[in-house]
Amino acid sequence: MRYKIALHGFGATPIVFKYLIELAAKENAPIDWCMILPTPEHRALVRSVLPRSEILDVYEELPRSPVGGDLSLLSGYPGSFAEDLGADKRPWGSQSGRKRFARGVDYHLLYKKFLIERGATHFLAPQIEGAEGKIATATARQLGLPVMIPQDCRVLTGYYFAADAYAGLPAHAAPRPDLLLKASEFIERYRKSPMPAQSAPTDFTPIDGDDELVSNQQSSTPARLMGLVRKASERTDLFVLDQIRASVLNNLPVLRDKWWGFRKSRAAREFDIGELADLPKRFIFYPLQVSPEASINTPAPYYVDQIRAIDALRLAMPPDCALVVKEHWAGIGFRPVDFIRRVRKLPGVLVANYALKSREIILRASLTCPVTGTAAFETFLLGRPGFALGPGIGHWALGCGDVTQPLRDEIAARIDKPIPDQTVIERIATLLSVRYPFLFVSPF
Repeated sequence: MRYKIALHGFGATPIVFKYLIELAAKENAPIDWCMILPTPEHRALVRSVLPRSEILDVYEELPRSPVGGDLSLLSGYPGSFAEDLGADKRPWGSQSGRKRFARGVDYHLLYKKFLIERGATHFLAPQIEGAEGKIATATARQLGLPVMIPQDCRVLTGYYFAADAYAGLPAHAAPRPDLLLKASEFIERYRKSPMPAQSAPTDFTPIDGDDELVSNQQSSTPARLMGLVRKASERTDLFVLDQIRASVLNNLPVLRDKWWGFRKSRAAREFDIGELADLPKRFIFYPLQVSPEASINTPAPYYVDQIRAIDALRLAMPPDCALVVKEHWAGIGFRPVDFIRRVRKLPGVLVANYALKSREIILRASLTCPVTGTAAFETFLLGRPGFALGPGIGHWALGCGDVTQPLRDEIAARIDKPIPDQTVIERIATLLSVRYPFLFVSPF
């Protein structure tokens, strides 16, 4: 049996997919390929490994003006179309919601037509980032295509292939007996000392002659800036002004870091708790996430405005609790300092110094409640009381499931109740059963 895998290649990922396609051909794998190319940066590279008939060049094929159509066109669309449209990291400026909705329908119909005509049997995306990626994934699921999205296993290292845009584990994941001991040993090591949030796996088996370095195909800064200009001029309707700001920050790191350093020096002075000893006797911990960022925009766009999460928690927590909020070490440089000042004015909320170790706060908290961040998984590994507001690996690990009861009741059921060690071990063993020792990151 031959398979037809549809690749979703945004940004720099076509570089990785080029090697994947070439490796499959070298090994005579029974796989044919087609690719959705949402952005044009690596158009020539993709055309060097796939015939044009197998490439959906979105910048060429998407209607110039949003067309949309009757809502019946979305019949059978899995999940929430409006939520998927809310997953973009960059604001669309003055474009109306009506036009944005119509543009989303255009993506859906274009992708549906391509996947059907190319006879795709599977859908592989490196990461779901933004509305366009979520629409592509949902369209594949609507057509019954198994979805494969490499998902970082965090401190476990390696990846598993998520079955949806929310880091859902494959159906065959199960805690095999041979993995329970391995999971127990990992938990013991983790609780003795912190481990890096992400690192390369060490348990892979090298293949002779397979140590080729991927060539650095990144262009010079002037060339990248010119590429941005060409991209904007090719499709002005798809260009977002915020891309200019992001490009300047990425291509002028010295000036960027000075600006972020200035903002960090201001924001670092905004806190109520400077030492671990100053933490309240009973509190709920909310670690801020970097936003806008795919890790929160994609799975939980409702909470991109994190004041919503803070308000939800402080209004639902027990009266003898405080809500402790801590800035993310990577977010303090570019989040407006007025945000933290606004948080400090909320009754029942205390802001901890961003330099305090989150692990130490988790160990002291009556309950840790992030949205989708690493802190949710860390809370689980430590066996501490926790709840994740948004979907993701932490949400699954903490056993949140499809929560239907009010947040106040959910907090009352979990606060001050550590997770049993056996539960932690079984779920880690389940994750290990679908984990593979590879690393999937940007080639740059």
